[in-house]
Amino acid sequence: MKPLLHRIQKKLKMYKTWQLGLAFILFWTPVVIFLKIAGEIVERQPIKTDISILELIHRQASPTLDSIFLFFTTIGSVEYILPITLALLTYLIYRKRRHSALILFFGVGGAAAANLILKSLFHRDRPAFWQSLITETGYSFPSGHAMLSAALVLCVVAIVWRTKWRVPAIIIGGLVVFMIGLSRLYLGVHYPTDVVAGWSVSAIWVGIVVIVVHGILYEYHQKRLTIFTAHASNSKTNNPGHR
Repeated sequence: MKPLLHRIQKKLKMYKTWQLGLAFILFWTPVVIFLKIAGEIVERQPIKTDISILELIHRQASPTLDSIFLFFTTIGSVEYILPITLALLTYLIYRKRRHSALILFFGVGGAAAANLILKSLFHRDRPAFWQSLITETGYSFPSGHAMLSAALVLCVVAIVWRTKWRVPAIIIGGLVVFMIGLSRLYLGVHYPTDVVAGWSVSAIWVGIVVIVVHGILYEYHQKRLTIFTAHASNSKTNNPGHR
């Protein structure tokens, strides 16, 4: 009984630290970034750094880079993100990892919904400084490709955080998310602030989802600890001669 109680108590402490860490890293910093960008967009003033960065990237254009960034923008589309998410969700449900499945479902699904809502609120037109290799419709802020890819990778990182796959997930996932975001700039269909805002919103949202889900898990283990403590106390009362 004591080893089991010790393991549960250890888990409770771990979840509490995890929640506090996420609250600081994955919430407050992205919130400040997003509010700063959103405030400038609401004023309807051109953001000079946006234009400068786009022009700098466009000057590097080449057939090879065209192919590379068309590939990354394709895998960052909803046509790819959705099947990947559904496949991972199916696997997690099959493995009975319900809390991980909840993180993935609400993390990616919520990011998709938030993107639609924010686009309809800000009504930012897409950049049109040169003829793009692709045609995009709809509003620009924030980038859907950036949001969905970041949300998916952040959910995966959260799910594998306590495994040996944590570092590979951060490195590989982070690189893919960066390249998808960069592809949107290279192709001239988003401003840099669209992409950064997309990453920020996903970090905020997934952070909230992870904290809530782990909070539910914390309460579950707290109830288990209470039950086992009561059971241990009753056993000790019923067996006063036990050493």
